[in-house]
Amino acid sequence: MAQQNNGQGEQIDLQVNIINPGGVLGGGHKGTVQPPYVTYLDHTLYIWSQHSGFTLTLIDDSDNVVYQTYLFAGVQYAVLPATLSGTFTLVLSDDTYLYTGVIDLE
Repeated sequence: MAQQNNGQGEQIDLQVNIINPGGVLGGGHKGTVQPPYVTYLDHTLYIWSQHSGFTLTLIDDSDNVVYQTYLFAGVQYAVLPATLSGTFTLVLSDDTYLYTGVIDLE
């Protein structure tokens, strides 16, 4: 879930999963991989880490993809549609890892 973070919005706790060759999702990764530090404020997601690009996906409680976009390398924020409200699974993915968490859009 999210936590308040000193004026930077709500921190979104992300879990790390590795994608095995062939695109099969593996178990939780316990190595040195740290998920990106992500906060949320006013329908804007802030990514506080260096990355080589992510696909950002929001999934509703019926497992429907309700929003998806690509964040190019170095992009540090994404404005989410103001029409979305509710609780969603947030997925940031690249060719190797899935970072998943929960986001509550008001």
